[in-house]
Amino acid sequence: MDKKLTEMLHLDLEPVGIYFGNTSLECDLNASSEKRNCVIPFVMAAAKGKTVSMDEESCNCPGGATGCCFGDGFTRRNPNIHKMLSQGLGEDAPEGAPLMVKEGERFFCNENLAMEWRKSLPYSDKAYPRIVFAPLSRWNEIGTPDLVFVFANPDQISALVAMQGFHNGKAMNTIAPFGAACHSILYAAEQMDKAEPYAVMGLFDISQRNVTLKNYLSMTMPYELWGKMTVDLDKSCLTTHSWRNIEKRLS
Repeated sequence: MDKKLTEMLHLDLEPVGIYFGNTSLECDLNASSEKRNCVIPFVMAAAKGKTVSMDEESCNCPGGATGCCFGDGFTRRNPNIHKMLSQGLGEDAPEGAPLMVKEGERFFCNENLAMEWRKSLPYSDKAYPRIVFAPLSRWNEIGTPDLVFVFANPDQISALVAMQGFHNGKAMNTIAPFGAACHSILYAAEQMDKAEPYAVMGLFDISQRNVTLKNYLSMTMPYELWGKMTVDLDKSCLTTHSWRNIEKRLS
């Protein structure tokens, strides 16, 4: 039914299973620690069919290490991140530093508020010793993932949000916290430990959206929530005339 759901949604990228602590799978692509790695291109590679692994050394972007549940990557790798996220380092920026470091990304009006956001993150060590990303087509081989990450357009996100409430009757089933593009992984990992978990929308980081993510948002969730969406598909909103009208522009 996993495949049936993706077909009914007309996803053009495979849902990605996220496996915390997996060391047994021989992956198609292992991130190298010799270059700076952004997490989302590796998740995208998995959505296109590859199995991918990252460990703490290769997950060497401060936000990426944090987002992938390798503890507090900010403190280890960039203790001044709250300055860059607000108004920048200004004249204190190192010579040749990128404009975003000098002028700031301006997600917060001052560095104190950016620090409050930083302190509020649900830091996790779940990924150690490595995290694996794998396309749905490989899940039977690997096993049940901890999380499921879905790249989806606005029409598909709308259906996914609606379907989260299909079996529980609640209005609030999905949250949309601010963070770096990969931080929905961190927030979804926190949901794994809750009795009534939420799905997590993401890819709101305009620093990443300006590169490759024009047509996508994401939804990341504990596998439990993904599994529930695959039940009773013949009764879901994906069988209605309203969805059939939307399908005309998705096909």
